[in-house]
Amino acid sequence: MILSILLVAAVAVGIATAALVGFGHRLRRAGLASAVALAGAVAIVSGEVTARLLSLPSRATLVAEATIVAVAIAVGVVRRRWNAIGVTFFATLVTASSAYLALAFLVTVRGGLSPAATATSFAVLGLEALALFIALSYAFENCDVGCRVGHDRDFPLHHPDHQPFVSLHVAAYNEPPEMLIETIRSLEAIDYPHFEIVVVDNNTKDEAVWRPVEAYCAGRENVTFVHVDPWPGFKSGALNLVLREHTDPRAEIIGVVDADYVVRRDYLTRTVGYFADLHLAFVQTPQDYREWKGDTYLTALHDSYAYFFAAAMRSRNERNSIIFGGTMGLIRRSVLEELGGWDEWCITEDAEASLRMLRAGHSGLYLHESFGQGIMPLTFSALKRQRFRWCFGGIQILRKHWRSLLPWDSDRTNHLSLAQRLDYLVGGLQWFIDLVAVGFTVIVAAATALVLLGRPVAFRPLLGPAVLVPVVLGSTGLLRALWALRTLNGIGTRRALFALLTWLSLSWTVALACGKGLVRRDGVFLRTPKWRTGGGLRDALRATTVETTLAAGLWAAAGLAFMAGGSRASLLPVFALWQGGVYAAAPTMAWLNQHTELSARLERRRRTEERRERFGAVQPHLVRGTAAIATFGVVVLLAVGAGNAGDQADVLVLPERSEADRGPLGNVLEDLSGDPDGDEAPMSEPPPTAPATTSQPGATQGPTAPVAGAGGGATVTTSPSPGPTSATTTAPAAVTTTAPTSATSTSTPAPTSTTPPSTTSPPTSAAPPTSASPPTSSSPPSSGPPTSRPGR
Repeated sequence: MILSILLVAAVAVGIATAALVGFGHRLRRAGLASAVALAGAVAIVSGEVTARLLSLPSRATLVAEATIVAVAIAVGVVRRRWNAIGVTFFATLVTASSAYLALAFLVTVRGGLSPAATATSFAVLGLEALALFIALSYAFENCDVGCRVGHDRDFPLHHPDHQPFVSLHVAAYNEPPEMLIETIRSLEAIDYPHFEIVVVDNNTKDEAVWRPVEAYCAGRENVTFVHVDPWPGFKSGALNLVLREHTDPRAEIIGVVDADYVVRRDYLTRTVGYFADLHLAFVQTPQDYREWKGDTYLTALHDSYAYFFAAAMRSRNERNSIIFGGTMGLIRRSVLEELGGWDEWCITEDAEASLRMLRAGHSGLYLHESFGQGIMPLTFSALKRQRFRWCFGGIQILRKHWRSLLPWDSDRTNHLSLAQRLDYLVGGLQWFIDLVAVGFTVIVAAATALVLLGRPVAFRPLLGPAVLVPVVLGSTGLLRALWALRTLNGIGTRRALFALLTWLSLSWTVALACGKGLVRRDGVFLRTPKWRTGGGLRDALRATTVETTLAAGLWAAAGLAFMAGGSRASLLPVFALWQGGVYAAAPTMAWLNQHTELSARLERRRRTEERRERFGAVQPHLVRGTAAIATFGVVVLLAVGAGNAGDQADVLVLPERSEADRGPLGNVLEDLSGDPDGDEAPMSEPPPTAPATTSQPGATQGPTAPVAGAGGGATVTTSPSPGPTSATTTAPAAVTTTAPTSATSTSTPAPTSTTPPSTTSPPTSAAPPTSASPPTSSSPPSSGPPTSRPGR
């Protein structure tokens, strides 16, 4: 039954994805009735298509359709502001994902696996569960913004007359002086009556870098410059120093601005008024960037940044669970001081501060309007270092606060709502998707080695139509991501593809940061090869040695698995090709970056990026580190491969459809017409009596079918039937029982015959026929023909 639900739900996901991509953001009406109606229609169509293609029995199909509708009702009740397409898409995705995990679990525990193979299978199941959970979280964000009609939250109102004193803090480290002075000038031009600017330069050794800024700030009204060296705590330590010793006592609001931003004149007049709400602790606006138009690499990077604010922040804003992103954000001074200032142990101190503020019972607000633009990382190496830092800081937050994020945490000082806990918990777990990808990489490499050596793959099999379900879920996930990028960012398909490529290119970097974050508490920074602008493909490959090696290895594995052929390879080449493509995105983006032409000013900024490594360095030694991980995985699977890889579990066998079953929709139409044969017989004449059926001597034998109770892959030969037939695949040591050659009368069949009695001439004796062999199989009667179990 679970297999039937999975197959119908997989087809439904495909149909719902098409509706989402085509019309998900255009339908501006919400309602439970319309959502259930659309989900029901999608379920019926999916069930009918699946039943016809795979000859599923009507009962199993109807159960699958009812399951999809039930899940849609639950989603529609919880997300009443979503339109019908969003509810239907998410419901089908939840149904398919849950059914897949349930089926995988049953195959693991009922597949006859050895203890070692069972342990390996549960490890794979854990990776799949985490991957599907994270995929569902991204799908939720997309539907929550793209398919939303109205708001769930009463947002604070803006009061333009509320104009408290604001202190704007700019932390700088090795910034080009002309760029930092440009930022200060834009802040001085802000149209607001009561504010100051405090610039703190910490730990910059070269006086030629910070002295010009000091000279510019000297004697300027409402501008203070502070230089400290040495000073602990990095950026958060410098901001704490300014908060304690250099902030005007009149300041009620603290603003943080990065040292490369140019800020709009109306920034404070459009944002400060929200702090009239005394419960509001912070306001965040998007981090936006400039000087990217016309360059493919920088445009892709800009679009990938914009997605987080267009999707995640807008979704979390509905539940008062946004993060404080640091730059272009305002925070209430009294709340920040109440919490003890910025935490200096965390390298993403801004996001960590927002969690502490929400935990204390305060609220935050996200305004989806850009008020300033900065400079993005100008080289692919700098981008990798930035993403490493963000991910490592996210893992630091998760390690310290995970208890507060659990739904059952009863600490009286924890005022986080259930939705806030889940948003922060899921936000932390989302970083692990790339670490999960590394796990799948090891599995693909190990499985390829086992296939080439002719050894059994020692984890649960996934056979028949079910093997296509991961492909369906992966494909629809890509389409959903592209739809979200196009819809929420307002960009075309080409730009969306390059933004997606940017995400994929950072997969190894994020995985490395996750691994380091799990074992280290102190902040670390990623060391990358020195970047040379204007280089070629060789330089791009050198800058991405780790990813290039992984991509080449996986593509080689795909080719070898394809050449091995046979059922043992299954979809292994497809998975290897895809995973290799993920890592190949890194050298591709690095090569694109080699063609970026920078202005003289940006070129000076690029050179400073190489001097900004402030944390303990981490060098990603692939050929030693990654190769060791992959080798370990291969050795482990080779070791357990000697054990029993298991037989096909009965849950992977499609239920058999009876000849009279015309499908769920056909049965309904027959019931409505009251004519199962499709023609009405004259009422004045009795129905004709069919003559008895006899078997001719020497009749040609029909296709083989399984016998209940036959051991292993045993089959028997039956006479042809007018209903649909399923081809039987060859199983090891299959036993075929031939039918008798003598003519058969209409009397009771001989006890040893395996030919079923005629449907038009019932037997005169109740003596049952004997089975072809002693029952040794766990497959239930009428479970359908077995399929061979290819290696995975």
